[in-house]
Amino acid sequence: MNFLSAVPAKMASIGLVLALVPYATGQAEEAKVAGPMPPAQQNVVVQKYCGSCHSDALMYGGLSLEHFDAMHADPSLAAMLVSKLTNGHSPRDVTSAAQSSDPNAAILALMKNSAMGAAGNGVPDESTQVAFVKALSAEAPGAEEWRSNWTDQLIAQSRTLTATILKEVPSTKYAGVTDMYRLILSCRTDTHQGEIKLAWANGVPGEGQPIAIVADRKVAFTHKVEGGKKQGNGNNGPGATVLYPNPALSVPLPTQSLSVSNLFPDETVVFPFENLGGTVRRDLSACFAASEGTN
Repeated sequence: MNFLSAVPAKMASIGLVLALVPYATGQAEEAKVAGPMPPAQQNVVVQKYCGSCHSDALMYGGLSLEHFDAMHADPSLAAMLVSKLTNGHSPRDVTSAAQSSDPNAAILALMKNSAMGAAGNGVPDESTQVAFVKALSAEAPGAEEWRSNWTDQLIAQSRTLTATILKEVPSTKYAGVTDMYRLILSCRTDTHQGEIKLAWANGVPGEGQPIAIVADRKVAFTHKVEGGKKQGNGNNGPGATVLYPNPALSVPLPTQSLSVSNLFPDETVVFPFENLGGTVRRDLSACFAASEGTN
């Protein structure tokens, strides 16, 4: 599926596939979403049109939207969704478009031929599209700050701590487009399994693309991007790759920074680990290597 047919074909993202179809109730449903879309309705849209690909089982784009709750939306996730729905534009671009003389037309122009029509089954009415992307944009501020939450796994009698953060950089390849990098850290209390996952929007790095990872400015290793071919494998589907655990690396959780270079040509993004809260760091550290060095 091509999220970005409005920009050069090589930039078409295969991650974060949103399967969107029209509302069956037509004008009556359109009237409901003429204003700001309330959280409950956002949840309906996400579950009805996005969950088939972004499920716990498939994990397209390295994430599941099965448990999406707009009342407690992760800003970094909201920003990524906006990017996919607007051909690589940021929530700030949506906000600017909303200030124009014809805001609906300006926002729809950003969304033209994007994820809203990716499934080939038509699109929701225009009011639904505009209200949805505006609501997500309003939930995105704070995406470049750490956010954490605990989830319970009752069957396994376990809890998982997840921390996320987003970084944006202007695309070096496509003018007017923003490349987004989302880092997702997790720690499972029963198994002490830790993971660092990198997700991105909107370009498509080559399968096996070597990227440089630098932890605390001193521990460097090369990671080959995988996941483009492993679609829907419940782990790192298209649009994401797992950086840790990695057989080439055994280091503690970074204390200062983690940088990623050349996922997209000539781009480097630095995630600020010094801003990770002390309690969150302590709880995450239980799932990561305790000694420095590479193997």
